[in-house]
Amino acid sequence: MESCLQVKGISKTFPGVNALTGVSIDFYAGEVHALVGENGAGKSTLIKIISGVYTPTEGSMTFEGSPLVVQNPRQALNKGIAVIHQELSIANDLTVAENIFLGEEPRRANGLLLDRKKMNAEAQEVLDSMGVKIKPVTIASRLTAAEQQMVEIAKIVRKNAKVVIMDEPTSSLSDHEINALFEQIFALKKKNVAIIYISHRLNELFVIGDRVTVMRDGCKVNTFMLKDVSEKDIVTNMVGREMKDYYLHTKHTRKKEMLRVEGLSCEGVFKDISFTAYAGEVLGFYGLIGAGRTEVMETIFGAREKSAGKIFVEGKEVVFLSPKYAIADSIGFVTEDRRRTGLMLDAMLKDNLVLPSLTVHHKRGGFLDFKWETSVSNEYISKLKVKTRSINTIINTLSGGNQQKVILAKWLIANSNILILDEPTRGIDVNAKAEFYALIDEFVNTGACIIAVSSELPEILGISDRILVMREGLLSGELSRSEASEQNVIELASLHE
Repeated sequence: MESCLQVKGISKTFPGVNALTGVSIDFYAGEVHALVGENGAGKSTLIKIISGVYTPTEGSMTFEGSPLVVQNPRQALNKGIAVIHQELSIANDLTVAENIFLGEEPRRANGLLLDRKKMNAEAQEVLDSMGVKIKPVTIASRLTAAEQQMVEIAKIVRKNAKVVIMDEPTSSLSDHEINALFEQIFALKKKNVAIIYISHRLNELFVIGDRVTVMRDGCKVNTFMLKDVSEKDIVTNMVGREMKDYYLHTKHTRKKEMLRVEGLSCEGVFKDISFTAYAGEVLGFYGLIGAGRTEVMETIFGAREKSAGKIFVEGKEVVFLSPKYAIADSIGFVTEDRRRTGLMLDAMLKDNLVLPSLTVHHKRGGFLDFKWETSVSNEYISKLKVKTRSINTIINTLSGGNQQKVILAKWLIANSNILILDEPTRGIDVNAKAEFYALIDEFVNTGACIIAVSSELPEILGISDRILVMREGLLSGELSRSEASEQNVIELASLHE
């Protein structure tokens, strides 16, 4: 079988960095070809070369038997190569139809006015062909993340793309929404579209994938047929060694009460939430997306107003009018979206690290203690093994796993005794996850308390001492580590009679 797209000996060098070295891969029509590897393995650089963002330093590409040279994403799209990024490129203030036709809007005979009737009709045809129940006149901002993703796919269907690159497409979707996405992927395969699929969720690959290429340190390690390998085989190839104990969960000793919540409610979102979290334990929160887990944590942290209930920190009732009061009571919060709410992306690493501590560490007159800032930043960069040139590096240039370590470090620097982790390993690679789990374990063993929210069931089972399960804004059950299994957690999280 002849490949649809072929990359041959692709290398890419940036000043001081070899991002790719001699990568050769064949991609076939009607197949899902997964690209996996740790953050920094070269996956993103490769897809940016295929889609015209970067020009390769060495090597060549062939598309449908002819040499492929693209100098920008528009040229790639015109040739039939499309990308759906993890952060969707939806114009929120435009309608669904306007998004689908963005840059190629049909015009009336006079050439001045948009032909909205034609645009809406053709958009509806595309959506109907996909079996997607979205109206073309709907404003995009009113759509869910999954619906916005369907609009992105509709753009591709209308353009008759022959190669579709999907970068972490399920990172913010519920199980139901993931199944809907997979149906669209199967439909694209039937249309003989070649799909390049990037994901850190390895279990997904065995549902939709045909081949997988493992990358490490800018090089291709190997390409396998997915039917011939296991998840363990892929992980071993990714990290270059066998990972025997992924979660590194040691025996924790529960100590004093750290946080108690009684009858906490937020009208229309969640109701009557009560639990106690202790020092020396990881308390896991699981539930399907929309169950209210994140909203409970935001309310505890003072980022959302409660309508009823009480919160106690170390036995003392508290009222947090904003997050600054929670921080003052030694509560930290690693939010689920590190790029939007966890980091100042254009600031230096050291500025991100010390931000929650600024009200404590300063000189007379309110000036920052620069000596302390430099000392503590270097200390935690070393302690958490953050890969960076210096504490003055702009945080946006670090890999996802290293960014996540910085977020954890800033709360450790702020002396947090209670740490809320909301989707703590979303979008980071398998090796970075293992390092992060080890840090969690070490933190808890010092006598601190962690509340971990995760949509990844193996993760919540692997790191938690107890698991609280939510369903439709209510607590539906509590399970000890010995009681918890995938089946009974899912049963508590799902609607049932």
